[in-house]
Amino acid sequence: VHTDVAKHGRVSRSAIDLQQHADAAVVMDVFAQVAFHSLEAVRLHVFADQADHFGDAVLDCFARSDLLREQRGDIGRVLLGDVLGQVVRHGDEVIVFDPGIGGVSYLWQDGSTGPTYQTTQQVVVVLIISNVCGTSLDTAVVIESTDGPMVDLGPDVHACEGETITIPSGISGVTYLWQDGSGADEYVASASGWVHLTVTNLCGTDIDSVLVDISGVVPAPDLGPDTTLCEGESLLLTSIADANTTIAWQDGASSQNYLVTLSGTYTLTETNQCGTAVDDVMVTINPVPQPFSLGPDTTICPGGSFVLFAPITTDELRWQDGSDQATILVDRPGTFSLQVSNLCGVETDEMIVTMNTDVPILSLASPIPWCPGDQVTLNATQSFAANYLWSTDQSVPSIVVVTPGIYSVEVFAPCHTASGLVEVIALNDCNAADDIYIPNVFSPNDDQINDVFTLSVSPDVLLTALEGSIYDRWGNLVYSSTAIPFVWDGRFDAEVMMPGVYVYRLKAKYTVGGDEKERLFTGDLTLVK
Repeated sequence: VHTDVAKHGRVSRSAIDLQQHADAAVVMDVFAQVAFHSLEAVRLHVFADQADHFGDAVLDCFARSDLLREQRGDIGRVLLGDVLGQVVRHGDEVIVFDPGIGGVSYLWQDGSTGPTYQTTQQVVVVLIISNVCGTSLDTAVVIESTDGPMVDLGPDVHACEGETITIPSGISGVTYLWQDGSGADEYVASASGWVHLTVTNLCGTDIDSVLVDISGVVPAPDLGPDTTLCEGESLLLTSIADANTTIAWQDGASSQNYLVTLSGTYTLTETNQCGTAVDDVMVTINPVPQPFSLGPDTTICPGGSFVLFAPITTDELRWQDGSDQATILVDRPGTFSLQVSNLCGVETDEMIVTMNTDVPILSLASPIPWCPGDQVTLNATQSFAANYLWSTDQSVPSIVVVTPGIYSVEVFAPCHTASGLVEVIALNDCNAADDIYIPNVFSPNDDQINDVFTLSVSPDVLLTALEGSIYDRWGNLVYSSTAIPFVWDGRFDAEVMMPGVYVYRLKAKYTVGGDEKERLFTGDLTLVK
């Protein structure tokens, strides 16, 4: 049974009994009606028994067979009022009885047969429900309460900005007066403050208050845009939440600040009474460019080249010529530099490349006269750094020989190599003190062997002046010089002369053992290739 009542207070069992005795006439009348209806139901059952298809159903109702419980079911019990059979009415409250049972006939103590019953007075309410399976009866006593109304608005309430709070009165059968003068049975609050409700009925007045707090918003954490840091740098993330907001970082930390030193995604969760919000930021730590080396300064030979390689990196490359490739071709002298950079720094290195133009030149007079006991110095020294290798297995620029023979030397420069032969010949007459040897053939073909025509003198002869001329077979002067030593490379106007026989005329002044002498030498010279 559903009753739309507010149950405040309770009367004693003896009071109920007195009320029930006072309404005995009503109860007896109801019982009489119950008897009448029961007899009528029996009469209908008996009548229905005349038909075969009704007989089993009527007998099953009275016998309560299992079949009937499946098809019809027991009528069940109707309950009115509380466990003591009473309903308390306050002031001008309307009491409504609504059993809510379907498939039955209703009979109230006043003879009405509707499914509900309402009253505004003290009364003994009797209800009989019936169907083909039987009847059920219950009573309830409606009594008037002399206590005043009692209102309870509950605990203080909270909402967030922009929200409203509906506060129900929780009581009926009274008049309402809220603090703003409204008289509804509930109040909608849209601002913070105290809400007061006064309720009144014929028995009295009651008042209650509740504090409404409408404040706060859902958190709005903001960690800023994704960020790139450089190696060694850090980022301090900060929550600006108030003291009523809880903070949780991605690792469970709850401090206001969070120091970032590693790459990753960092998440901030903020929660308050209005809700939860999350923000995250991706932090990337970029390394600074690493130091590198292009190598030591170096030289290249004419026509030579090599490749410089940049270090393997994802950073930006910039060579001295503005190119950004991983390699650069070095085929000329100059300074080659590379810059490696990113947002976090710059590293540079350079290499100085020079062109080596050193070409070994050998001026070995050959043949060189020798007499027993002589020490002949063979000199291949160059004006630049070079490596030497003589046929004597010596690796010095010059050597001293004490025996006749053919001696060879190789000179190694970074880009060129030269080789030459020199012949030391033994003189037949070693008694003469002023030996001067003049060859009669030479081959100016740049093979470093007997490439020039020159004079050779014994070690005790010191030339002090020398005039020499070379003529072709027709008497034309093709070369002349006063330099010591006299050397002709077989050229005229920078062109090598044709092979053939030429005539030389040499006038020499020299000293031997402190004595000054002068001699004129003439003869034939053969040029071959």
